[in-house]
Amino acid sequence: MTEPRRSRLHLGKCIEDLDKLYNAPDLKSKRANMLCKTAQKLFESAEEAREKGDEETSYVLYMKYLRIVACITKDKDYMKDKTYFTSMLGAKNPNKALDAAEMLKNSLIIRYEEARQNDRMKDIKENELIKQKIDDNRKKAMEAATIKEPVTQGLPGPDEVTIKSEQLYATLKSGKLKVMILDVRPGKDYIESHINHPACISVPEECISPGQSANVLEQTLPAASRPVWAERASMDLIVMLDWNSSTVIPGKTLYLLKTILLKWDVKVRYARQPLSLLGGYEDWLLKYPAFTTNPQPTTPRHDAMLDDMLGEIDYPNWSDLSPPAITVNRVAKPTGGPLIDRTSKMAAVQLYEERSRSMQNILEQQERIADTSLTLEMQRLEAEQDWEKIRQQNEDEQRDEIRAMYKLREQEIISQLMQLESKQYDMEQENQSLREKLEEYQRREKEEAETIAENIAKAAELSGADSEAQAEERSRQAAARDLAAKRARIAAVHAQRDELDRRRELMECERKRKLAEARSKRKPYEKEEDGDAYMGSPTDSTESAGLNRSQSTPNIAKLSSDEDEPPTPTFDRSTKPSKVVPPSELRHRDFQPVWGDVGRGLTGLKNLGNTCYMNSIIQCLNNTAILVAYFCNGQYLEHVNRSHSTRGAIAEELAAVVRALWSGQYRFIATKDLRSEVGKHQRAFRGTEQQDSHEFLTILMDWLHLDLQFTIKPPHKESLGASELAWHEYTKSKESLVLRLFYGQIRSTVRCSVCRASSATYDSFSNLSLELPAHASRCTLADCLKLYLNDEMVPGWNCPNCKEKRDAAKKLDISRLPPVLVIHFKRFYVDPKEYMCNAYRKKQTYIDFPLEDLDMRQFSLQCPENQIYNLYAVSNHYGSMEGGHYTAYCKSSVYGKWYKFDDHLVTEIPASEVRSSAAYILFYSACSRS
Repeated sequence: MTEPRRSRLHLGKCIEDLDKLYNAPDLKSKRANMLCKTAQKLFESAEEAREKGDEETSYVLYMKYLRIVACITKDKDYMKDKTYFTSMLGAKNPNKALDAAEMLKNSLIIRYEEARQNDRMKDIKENELIKQKIDDNRKKAMEAATIKEPVTQGLPGPDEVTIKSEQLYATLKSGKLKVMILDVRPGKDYIESHINHPACISVPEECISPGQSANVLEQTLPAASRPVWAERASMDLIVMLDWNSSTVIPGKTLYLLKTILLKWDVKVRYARQPLSLLGGYEDWLLKYPAFTTNPQPTTPRHDAMLDDMLGEIDYPNWSDLSPPAITVNRVAKPTGGPLIDRTSKMAAVQLYEERSRSMQNILEQQERIADTSLTLEMQRLEAEQDWEKIRQQNEDEQRDEIRAMYKLREQEIISQLMQLESKQYDMEQENQSLREKLEEYQRREKEEAETIAENIAKAAELSGADSEAQAEERSRQAAARDLAAKRARIAAVHAQRDELDRRRELMECERKRKLAEARSKRKPYEKEEDGDAYMGSPTDSTESAGLNRSQSTPNIAKLSSDEDEPPTPTFDRSTKPSKVVPPSELRHRDFQPVWGDVGRGLTGLKNLGNTCYMNSIIQCLNNTAILVAYFCNGQYLEHVNRSHSTRGAIAEELAAVVRALWSGQYRFIATKDLRSEVGKHQRAFRGTEQQDSHEFLTILMDWLHLDLQFTIKPPHKESLGASELAWHEYTKSKESLVLRLFYGQIRSTVRCSVCRASSATYDSFSNLSLELPAHASRCTLADCLKLYLNDEMVPGWNCPNCKEKRDAAKKLDISRLPPVLVIHFKRFYVDPKEYMCNAYRKKQTYIDFPLEDLDMRQFSLQCPENQIYNLYAVSNHYGSMEGGHYTAYCKSSVYGKWYKFDDHLVTEIPASEVRSSAAYILFYSACSRS
């Protein structure tokens, strides 16, 4: 029979993608007769797909069929009449499906590997074509030059740092060396006039800042410059030029670019160090005007060329300097296959082989986890060594400007260390989970091995094939030796990681000792208001430091004591003109922008001195699609409320920030005006101490609701239920978009343990604050929600029915779900061992929460809508109470990808990195269901 032509792969890129498609739902409630009919249809469909050449669909259908067969064989009806159900299924069909699925799996694994190889070869060919085109263009441009070749000038010596215009001209005309010219003048000056050479590119001075890596600089270059920049490793000579510099002065643009090429371009080794053009572009214009694109440009005045040594400072992301992290694939839970007759030798051997393969996969996954964990540990050690060097340079440097630059670099590395430690912890938790699965497999394998041995012995006695049984035994022993070798490899990796832990602990002790000595010698100084910094030690300030007020719970009582707000007066909003631009919208705001062409909504926020907690929340709100549209289209202007104590200023400043973040023209901005306005109404947010992002979010939600209130027509109270009536009494017919988006309602029911009488009250919430299970290193979001809603015993409750104090049970239920569900985890708690000292600790529990399809139906009462949610933002906290840092992970509604917002740095991340032990606040949006 001719083999059918195989169709193209369309369901996945690897066999694991197909394994996710045949997971069957819970079939225990289905009757065996109905399952038999379903199995027959699946088998027929699988056969039909196989005949058509669709291997992927056929494999998935066969596996679904086998799962249903396995479920049928466990049914009590099947046990009563096996012959009847076997005839319905077909006596040979299960074995036929099993053989076909195995053949299809092997075929698909080979095809997926071939597809990956083909894609890789296509990428290599495309890169070679691009490189060939660049070489051809360069040769054509050199051949087109018709200027008479001057007298050959020699190149500068190896110790010289500048090159004369005559020497550069002679080198370009000879064409013997590959020369790249980096023009660091402003981008507009390069466009107006530059050297007429194919490898002359613009590296605008506005894109260069101290401490940048070559990778970060490349992302900011003009699109036309990037292909040539990528060829810098193959160049024989690199020449830098500005307008008129004759020497390379530390702190100037040429010096910064040279430092980036020599120190921060870790993947490139240059033939010789870059040279600067003596006299700059003005000297070249004077001597070779015909070898330029425009011989009469507008030259700047010399006094305008003198700028500060340090401007906007942007440091490279530590991940750009570190080896790429190894992606760790989670091991899927093994799924049970169909029950087969194990009385024969072949069935027993086949089962053993399947168990052996599953255990082999677990060991390979655990080995990769151990290697990845070791790599992260080594990266962290390297980062600590780098931090130690920079800290030492910071102490030895006397100039204030250089000291500030080293301080910024030190703080950024500390932030990276916190995030690496968090990733290391997550890897250890994943490794622990794999270790538990491995132990379970070993236990099952031991039990199955005993059963297999018995079956083989019986089969050998019946068939007389003693030699075959011995061969199978030798095969089993060889597989056992392979497994033992892999376990030894994992043990060796663990031993090496333990040694690295000991080295890190020694370095940490030495670092703390040196840091304590340096602090004792250092004179006290004033903190700058706009200085970039992260959470410091509690000893850094005479006031409260760290998350010192809320400890994961908003201090609303203190907020009330700080600001006693007068009651909101009643007024007629119908007389208010629509969309009147408030005076604050007409004034100029000091965003201190750093310009750059970035995607809409991908602008960073500058750290103004421990304001990372504020930046994290703003970025999460900035990715709330409905709120962004409300601010960007000006609709909020119809609802600005001037009667509240903030006079609508908080909403106006946040709207201005959102519009700037979505303009797409800034790399990052500063929120000085918003921070100043927030500090006017809450003194805790005025200074440079680190605060709790959850407390800031809770207070900000209340402010925005009051700033954007509008009056609605009150409903008839007689027609309202208990929940709707409580909601109406809370809002008092004053609603806002913030209220409708973020606020929900909780019902609290207290029931007497004697007479069973109950009393229900209703409270509103803008976010759910969930406790974490005690002494748990891992848990799920569902565990936290169940713990929050479980019954709680209340002693001494005044029962209205018994007229006495009784023990009662208190039960919470969600009676109203908001369109945007915000969930906060109570990670900070008072240490009972140091209760008198009010010492707080942080729970590093890893919480497994869904990125999509969070089903809230089991946790809510009668909520007909908004019960399925998708995650779109996470506020993360790294570190501890003594020192920490906030970031945000947000999914762009424009690009559909996840991004990491680390103050002014914005980078794309895979969805697999969104879950971590640093997750602090989750933002879910309701999704519609068809």
